[in-house]
Amino acid sequence: MHRIKPQLFWQGRKKLGLNAAKLLPVCRTLESTANELRWIKQHVAETPSIIPFGARVWKLCDRRGKGLPLAYVLGNQPFGDLEIKCRPGVLIPRTETESYTIHLSNILRRSLSSSKSESDQHQHQPLNIIDLCTGTGCIPLLLYSQLSRSHPLQSLNIVGVDISSKAINLSRQNLHHNLHAHRFPRPSSPGDKSHPQRLLHFHKADIFSPTSLDPFLSIPSLSSTSSSSTGTGGEWDLLTSNPPYISPSGFALSTSRSVRNWEPKLALVPPVERYQEEDVFYARLLEIARTYRPKRVLMEVGDMEQAKRVVRMVLGDGKLRGLYFGNGEGTRGGNERGAGAGAVQIWRDDLVGFEGYEEIMEVGVGVDGQNQTIVVKGHPEGHGRSVYLRRVGVVDDV
Repeated sequence: MHRIKPQLFWQGRKKLGLNAAKLLPVCRTLESTANELRWIKQHVAETPSIIPFGARVWKLCDRRGKGLPLAYVLGNQPFGDLEIKCRPGVLIPRTETESYTIHLSNILRRSLSSSKSESDQHQHQPLNIIDLCTGTGCIPLLLYSQLSRSHPLQSLNIVGVDISSKAINLSRQNLHHNLHAHRFPRPSSPGDKSHPQRLLHFHKADIFSPTSLDPFLSIPSLSSTSSSSTGTGGEWDLLTSNPPYISPSGFALSTSRSVRNWEPKLALVPPVERYQEEDVFYARLLEIARTYRPKRVLMEVGDMEQAKRVVRMVLGDGKLRGLYFGNGEGTRGGNERGAGAGAVQIWRDDLVGFEGYEEIMEVGVGVDGQNQTIVVKGHPEGHGRSVYLRRVGVVDDV
């Protein structure tokens, strides 16, 4: 990292005031410094206190200048149309996560609209979504927000799970914070039998412990209304996860100082050593997918190479391959083999605005000896950000 020239500090003081000297070492440019100073002043103005305005701005600039992430300084981070509270010890939501969550919401909304045109009975069947390693709860909260408003008569059963008590407490705070700000409809209360049933819960569990996690993966234990309204417990329509995916060496050498010093290592680096260290959570997530057969699975990854490794894990497992890739008719895991053919895809960083952009990528040689190719979606210059699986027989109306 290049050193900041003294003249930049002089220009910052002249244009922005003394606080610029605090922010420049982390912001690096005058434009970024001006933006962050504006956000800090806006935050102070919107949160009344007996402490004078200038003193509070100075204190927050000092904390930011020492490397504390801006989301921790301000206490929140925009995520779609929500405001997500952020606290040290819980991973800050990223814009890349926001992008694929919005894309997932669009897929589910179009699917619901298509099914409604066929039968009104579909709205009485809850849409079941589970997010593992939920952190702040940003993914299930944004999915709940968008689905509950676009389909107000649709029953929902959305669950977030995390091993961290801090994360679960914060996710519940975010639920109440956005509810009180009227950003989405109120979830159904326990025992409420009115229609639609909209359930949104967060639970503490270790995904590597079947005795801890399995009770929450069993849909009837989460939503008794699903069995009372349909006669069955149903199945998961979507399983999402943004798990720890950085290796110990990658955490030490590749992440920014702000991330290393302030964000929770537990949310970034897997604590166990199997497979490649950074891939161990995907082995467990795919084991869950093999057992519970969710219609759709979305797993965030660190880069394109990791995305390819996860895809190979799917295609190298006979049951998973059969569930999400099919019987081998054709070699492309995308939308080219007809509706309901299943999909194994990689999504890049920037999906919103680039949903229709697709390219074909080779991921190795399959068990049949043929080159395996899959669809990669998103901005052509974006990094590999997630792996998406769609079960055979399920159709995405996009």
